[in-house]
Amino acid sequence: MEIIYTKDPAWLDKWDDFVRTNDIGSHLMLSDWVSSYRSYGFDAEYCLCLENGNITGGFAAIIAKVAFFKFYIVPYGPIASGETSGLLDKLIGFVPQRAKHFGAAYAHVALPIGNRGNVHFIQKEMSVQAAEGHQFPYVYSSNGLNWIDLKNTTEEMLLERFKSSTRRDLRAAMRKEMDVVFLETEAQVKAGYDLCLVNAASNGYALRDWASFKPTLLSLIGKGAAKFIGVSKENDLKGAILLVKAGNFYTYILGGTKKEKPDLLPGHLLQWEAIRLSLREGLDGYNISLGGSKGVMDFKDSFGTAHLLYEQSRYHWVLRPMLFKSYRFFEKRMKPYKKTIARWLSKLKR
Repeated sequence: MEIIYTKDPAWLDKWDDFVRTNDIGSHLMLSDWVSSYRSYGFDAEYCLCLENGNITGGFAAIIAKVAFFKFYIVPYGPIASGETSGLLDKLIGFVPQRAKHFGAAYAHVALPIGNRGNVHFIQKEMSVQAAEGHQFPYVYSSNGLNWIDLKNTTEEMLLERFKSSTRRDLRAAMRKEMDVVFLETEAQVKAGYDLCLVNAASNGYALRDWASFKPTLLSLIGKGAAKFIGVSKENDLKGAILLVKAGNFYTYILGGTKKEKPDLLPGHLLQWEAIRLSLREGLDGYNISLGGSKGVMDFKDSFGTAHLLYEQSRYHWVLRPMLFKSYRFFEKRMKPYKKTIARWLSKLKR
């Protein structure tokens, strides 16, 4: 077994292939997704475990830098093929070691542990020598899947699992004669993302601006790792959703629709197209994603979802206690400004 730490593009292409086709993989580990944190002045590296030149496990680490504080963040994983080999335990142990190499005050991991018979979870019991929970909230980690099971089913069978109101609204949306299109050119992608930005502003949450997120979106779509699905009527884009594929399934990342009267119900049609795409590709499920307002969660759950949460998945190490204590003092006073902290971080390039 060989362990390397790398940023080499050739290795990152191989890593992305491993993440996309490993059932435990997540879009949070893809190199394009990780590189999006550069807009905040953060760095990154990849720990790869090799056997005969093939990747058998690893993790993506974001090296967050804020003023004189450093944090070594593994937003998802580590993961490995062949969980019983003990490789996962070794990889977890490498995280605090590598964090010390960079002089980080703190490190954490987010392990997709669960015992639900779902192949996209780490099934075995883990004993992690670290404190539970996360103390650095500025790099996103998922807490589970909002799963639509697609095994041994058809479109007709799925429709029967939806709430009756959802079936009604979906059929109404289909009658509106909207066109489904995959947004791929820069102009198309920007138009779709603009809808997402408007949606975010109207619902009181923040998204990265187009300039900072454009390279990530175009690269993911160009490589076929993401689909930006839009619906339009008479060449007017009515809604769009972004899906990213990793772990052998698609995850819903973000979306936006035009608010009009009468309501064309583009959101229903878009999610239905995401489900149909997953069925066409023979995937075993679709992650419509957790989170959102009560209305958003009710909408997602109306598609017959199951909330599959990770169990005891978040662990951290405080490596430089005095420095970390200073950070906590600083962070506490910044907490009221959490909505603007992303914009503030983007100006602290180091």
